[in-house]
Amino acid sequence: MVLSPPKSHPKNASQKEIEKENPAIPYLSYMAKLFRKGRFQFFKGKGWGQYLLYILLEMLLVVAGILIALEINNGNENQKREDRALAILEEVRRDLRANLQSMENIQEVLELKDSLLTRVISDSVSAEDYRKDFSYAGLIMTYVSMNFQNNGFQSMGRQSEYFSRDRDSLFTELTELYEDRYGVIETMQERLGDHVIHNLERWSQEKPWFYKLSSGRLTEEAVTFFAEDPLYRNMVEVYRTYASVNVLPALRDARLHTSRAIAHLNLVLEPETDAYAEFAGYLIPTNLGHWAQDTGTYLFMGQILFELSIEEGNIIFNQAGQISFPLYPQNDSTLFLPRLDRRVVVHRGRQELSLEGGPTVQTLSRKP
Repeated sequence: MVLSPPKSHPKNASQKEIEKENPAIPYLSYMAKLFRKGRFQFFKGKGWGQYLLYILLEMLLVVAGILIALEINNGNENQKREDRALAILEEVRRDLRANLQSMENIQEVLELKDSLLTRVISDSVSAEDYRKDFSYAGLIMTYVSMNFQNNGFQSMGRQSEYFSRDRDSLFTELTELYEDRYGVIETMQERLGDHVIHNLERWSQEKPWFYKLSSGRLTEEAVTFFAEDPLYRNMVEVYRTYASVNVLPALRDARLHTSRAIAHLNLVLEPETDAYAEFAGYLIPTNLGHWAQDTGTYLFMGQILFELSIEEGNIIFNQAGQISFPLYPQNDSTLFLPRLDRRVVVHRGRQELSLEGGPTVQTLSRKP
């Protein structure tokens, strides 16, 4: 039991204000009055033996009363700390939801841009396409970035005294999210921005028509550069490496783990509701017992081996000799691989897995 230090009050503070600050005071005052009245009534005509017995009993009752009052006071302080902790966690959840919305918006932009970048790299964009659609010429002139909201997480770190040890796993989860996953995105965005700035500075020095691009005007010389010069396609390839190969997978991964963190906070802040309701169709809780029946080795075209396993509380998927990836359930038969934007669909009746989300669907058969 933690004893709070006595609080000082202003000289002009009223008795009611003092009692409101410390709810134990009215109780102790009542006990004192009761003992004074009881002592007077009890000792009418009594001897010293009864007097000493009464004093002993009174002391025991006073000690018990003080302990009860202290317990009430400590309970009041604990409730204040819990209320403050919940307020901070609510702020963390608001920040995460804002981050999630921003990441979804940027992911949508990058996925759209990736299809255009791929067309340019594969020489599928003609000079006429550039004349009709300026977006091809402006592909590598802009980039989208975001600043992650972290006020709640910073408050959680500064005011850690409000959080009990049972919140350590949540703090660890949020630390990994902010420092690792968000950190990777910020680093990749910075490099992408440097690449864009370098291109613009180079064009401003080497291309006389560059100043016209800001108003959407393309000279024939500019069209020729974009449609035919391999230097431009090299620049596009570097841009795509940063944006599509690095930032986009990191966004997908961070988006999923942000959703998981929000669900964790929902369990704390709204324990009576469905913590995953806002992620319907995208994310559900992981029931390892449900997926244990699907673990094993799977073959592609009778040869290439894939392994579905459960390791340290995670569902793991990997191709033989390749890097392993964690999978996250979207429904009872579908697992999601965020970094590759692929889905593993389980067909239990046929003892097969379908690897979906790429250019083709790959069917894997369970090894006997």
